[in-house]
Amino acid sequence: MGLVALASGMAVLAHTPAAHAEDNKEPYTRLEIHATGTTEAAPDKLSARFRAESQNKNAASAQGGVNAVVKKATDEAAKNADIKAAVLQYSVYETRPEKASPYWTASQTLSFSATDGKNLLPLAGQLQAKGLILEGLDWSLSDEKRQSLFLEAEKKAIIELKKQADTLAQSLGLHVARFTQISVSDQGYPHPMPIMLRAAVAGAANDSLDASPSSTAETQTVRADLRATVLLEP
Repeated sequence: MGLVALASGMAVLAHTPAAHAEDNKEPYTRLEIHATGTTEAAPDKLSARFRAESQNKNAASAQGGVNAVVKKATDEAAKNADIKAAVLQYSVYETRPEKASPYWTASQTLSFSATDGKNLLPLAGQLQAKGLILEGLDWSLSDEKRQSLFLEAEKKAIIELKKQADTLAQSLGLHVARFTQISVSDQGYPHPMPIMLRAAVAGAANDSLDASPSSTAETQTVRADLRATVLLEP
């Protein structure tokens, strides 16, 4: 078995008998090749994760405080049709300090997403000013856009596969009979990209209460990896 390395992938040659020997006495040369296609695009989804928290010596009061904060946050988000809200994990626990009175802490996480940072970032600033804790701000590709980009990446990978097969076949004095198997993977699926939040300038604490967090929608890459088996013949 011989090995041929290419810049865009790897090809492995193996000599095998024909699948239908009774119809074709000529053996095939089996070719295993790999190619990758990539497509780049700006992300179209911004997500913000918040935590609402309330403490009180009474469990019911702590929970009531969190419930009120969460309702105000979701009501504010509902004013903009582009913003989608999800109310998530809820927890309540008691803390018993050694030299202080015990108290209860209630907390709940919320997630907001939008296709435009201009819609979500001002809301994020408002919620921060109201005491909610911003735990994460991520840009990502929506499922619809990622799928569209993945199809484009697949087409590029297929073109590269055909080019590899034709180039190797010509180098060996053969030609491509057919592709017998193709497998596809999207191991390059882009993960959400965390955003570094802009820190408040020293001495401007009051102004920072009215400021929204900042973010940059950096280009993301969608990758399609294809592996194929090609049969070559004289």
